[in-house]
Amino acid sequence: MSAGPMLRIADALFLIGHDEFTGKPHSSLDRFESALAGAALAELLFDGRIAVDNNSVACLDPRPWNEALTDLVIAELQGRGNKHSVKVWVRYLREVHQIRERVGGRLTHTGIVRREEGGMLRRVVRWPATDPNEAARPRVVLAANLRATNAPIDLQTATLATLADVGGLRGVIALERATGDRIDDCRRQLPAPLAALLTGIASAVDAATITVRR
Repeated sequence: MSAGPMLRIADALFLIGHDEFTGKPHSSLDRFESALAGAALAELLFDGRIAVDNNSVACLDPRPWNEALTDLVIAELQGRGNKHSVKVWVRYLREVHQIRERVGGRLTHTGIVRREEGGMLRRVVRWPATDPNEAARPRVVLAANLRATNAPIDLQTATLATLADVGGLRGVIALERATGDRIDDCRRQLPAPLAALLTGIASAVDAATITVRR
């Protein structure tokens, strides 16, 4: 399997979260979409476009980058101010801006997946891969990095592993107990801004799960 192009964090999480053949999600949508919204924020944190301080998200760089998802999130952050929590932003991106459609659209544009819609009684959207090997790459690479317990894990990989875990995908990337323990280590080693981001995402996941159960 060749190295291939570097994917953005939300793109990699999207592919890990969907079966490459059927296009069905591997976990409940409320959990997965909350993690996906958090991944979009994580991208901006790595880019230096936002800051997370005391659980509030602040826009640092409002300039457009001519990338639809990035520019959408930045415009919303700039327009709505810096007082809202990670939990609020995750819910907003998930419910109002349909983050799964946004990230799926970005991957459709690059030709990695295609969008299929069906269902007679309710709309069902699936995202099967155009190239299953390419779509499986993020999962395979992440699992391999987690299994290599003697090798260090870079910060973006640690963030992706933690996001996948929060999104209900631990069983997809960690089949051995030692690998699951490595995910826990990844989360404990995150620097403060990313740790705050992940805490807010987990809170949003819990709130979404409670809402669905009701």
